[in-house]
Parts: sequence; C-alpha cells; structure tokens
Amino acid sequence: MDMTLEAVQAALDSGILDKDLVKVKDAVDARMKKVRATQTTRDFGIGDSVRFNDSCGTRYVIGHTGKVVGIRQKKIVVKLDVPVGRFAKYLPNGEVVSSEIVVPTSIVDLV
Repeated sequence: MDMTLEAVQAALDSGILDKDLVKVKDAVDARMKKVRATQTTRDFGIGDSVRFNDSCGTRYVIGHTGKVVGIRQKKIVVKLDVPVGRFAKYLPNGEVVSSEIVVPTSIVDLV
C-alpha cells in the first residue's frame, strides 16, 4: 500500500476520517508502542532530533526535544534543546546549557 504522510494529513484535514478519529488514534498509539518497544541504539545516530514521550518518568521533560550526542551499548545520550529542571547546567558566565542525559531508547521518539 502506497500512502504518503501528505495523503494521511489531507484526509485528516478534510474531515473524511472524523467518525473514525478514535480508531485512528488507537491505531497510531498501538504502532508507537510497538516501535518504542523494538527500537534500539542502532536506530539512532549522532545529531538525530528526538522528543521525550510519555514513557519518560521525569514528567516535566515530556514533549521536550533534544539532540543525540552519544550512543552507549543500550542507551543514548541526549542534550535538550531548551534545558529544564535538573538538566539545566548554569555556567559561570550565566549561560544555561543542557546536561548530558543518558536514556533508554523507549522514552524518546525520532522527530
């Protein structure tokens, strides 16, 4: 089946799928769960953009984006685009930078 993201977006925007939106959401959620469970460090590369998903235990990081800066055996190392909370490192010159966060691949999604 050949279907582009643009075709799916057009169908959603037009309202054609309105009566099935809950089913569409459930299908997307199920697929995301499967992808998250099966992805490994091999699916990520240095410089990839990621977004923390709702599997992340640190609630205030959910939805935040960052870049992959390192890859370990079973985890990746991420720096947040906008440092927050305990992951914000304050430099003597007043600059705020992200700490390196070592995370399992299941709590981030490629963006």
